[in-house]
Amino acid sequence: MMKEQPYHQLIIYVAVYFFFNSFLLPEGLLFTTLLTPVMTYFLFKEKKIKKVYWWMLVLLVPIPFQVMQGVEMKSYLISSILMLTVLVFFITAYYLVKKHGAILDLLFREILLINAFFVLLALMALPFAGLRDLFWYDVPFSKGLDVILRLKLFTYEASYYSLIMMPVFLYFIMRVFYDKEKHPLLIFLAAAIPLLLSLSFGVIGSLLIALLMCLIFYWRRIPLALKRFSLLSSLFMFALLFILYVIWPQNPIYYRVENIFQGDDTSAMGRLVYSFMFARDIIWPNHAFFGIGPGQIKIIAHDMIINHYKYQGTLDTIVRIPNSMAELLTIYGIYGLVFKLFLEIYFFFKTRIYSNLYAVALFMFIFIYQFTGSFVTNVAELGIWAVVFGTRFIEFEITKPQVPA
Repeated sequence: MMKEQPYHQLIIYVAVYFFFNSFLLPEGLLFTTLLTPVMTYFLFKEKKIKKVYWWMLVLLVPIPFQVMQGVEMKSYLISSILMLTVLVFFITAYYLVKKHGAILDLLFREILLINAFFVLLALMALPFAGLRDLFWYDVPFSKGLDVILRLKLFTYEASYYSLIMMPVFLYFIMRVFYDKEKHPLLIFLAAAIPLLLSLSFGVIGSLLIALLMCLIFYWRRIPLALKRFSLLSSLFMFALLFILYVIWPQNPIYYRVENIFQGDDTSAMGRLVYSFMFARDIIWPNHAFFGIGPGQIKIIAHDMIINHYKYQGTLDTIVRIPNSMAELLTIYGIYGLVFKLFLEIYFFFKTRIYSNLYAVALFMFIFIYQFTGSFVTNVAELGIWAVVFGTRFIEFEITKPQVPA
């Protein structure tokens, strides 16, 4: 009975976070932002509000230096408040996950079921143009390719959808790996198909690299069932890719991979290369240590691209940096970048992430992904960090290597 009460209290908030956080709201506004007073009250009630004060100091340190260097004050204040709201969100998410870890399996299971229902609706909506845009992302996949529909459900973009769902997808994929599910095929398909339909190269690529690293580093310490599954699934994937290459060599996936390696994929180049180049040119040399401050990228970036880079093409009125670490470098300089990396590595060892395969796989995934996309105030990324450091699923604890008798 004690478990049921927090479950019923949390499921609505969790469903809003995963599926409807930006639904029907103006661009840039989220329900998690509007719920900041509620989260602040929760932290006060749980006697955790002091944590917000301590972490606020990290955001306060650069302010005098940024203001002295010159900022557009209105945007600076609004964006600084937004930074505070995502800080409150992260601390709240961390303590909720930590406090209610016992029912996280139930919550994840419910989210997987709801997601499967929405995916079915999305597939049924494909023939109807009026409904299709509600579930599918129709921005061109890569240079030289026609529009390919990518699953986004009620979020604003396909890669954001796959990112925010990653803790759930990875949890059930690993439960199948560990032979913990009664209906493994259904569970695996419910987690894998939506991820594949999103066609998010950054998310899927980061996940595959993370899983590969886990297999390499922990091969002697993972269950035999997982070893067999890994080998069989790898053989199946390579066979599928080979068959795809033989019967359809110009398929969109291979075409985009070729574009990426040739430097012709604007999305990949923008996230992986141009973002850091742009960040360097903005902060160097006058703003290198503390950055230019929140809300200032949109003030100077547009003119810089036109005047400094002599760009002649079409350009959005508001320019953003599509990479979390590059944006952090721009806003908070070397101070912000080094401090975030230090915290990630410090808590990796302090909380013994390396001793739990789910935690270490999710850690590796989001650590890699932050260099390939996302943005500083992305609650999807912050939610993943909260799960990484806030909970442990004991079935994924890594045992000591077996020593032959």
